[in-house]
Amino acid sequence: MAKLHAVLYTKPHCMLCKMTPKLRDSLGLPYENTYYGNSEQTNSIELDSKDISKREWSEKKVEKLKAKYQITSLPLIKIIDDETEKVLDVWSGFVPDKIKFWNSKIN
Repeated sequence: MAKLHAVLYTKPHCMLCKMTPKLRDSLGLPYENTYYGNSEQTNSIELDSKDISKREWSEKKVEKLKAKYQITSLPLIKIIDDETEKVLDVWSGFVPDKIKFWNSKIN
């Protein structure tokens, strides 16, 4: 079995952003929701954050994600091969079939 994990980008108060990790948790698919390995900071996109560094990070991240993946909504999910660090799949929104598909690849 492949060693995979997902990287999630979410935003607060987004129902689809909350449903995605909930389904992943129920299936046992590992994921990261932190950036640069900093467990104190999440990948939550917070454009209205009172924390200036979080707000600036969010603004830059939104522009990068839009440019790289042509997304218009969150959550954004990337499936990463742990051995090669290659991005195997990317999508935005709550897509249970994709979550279940990738879960079947590791279990």
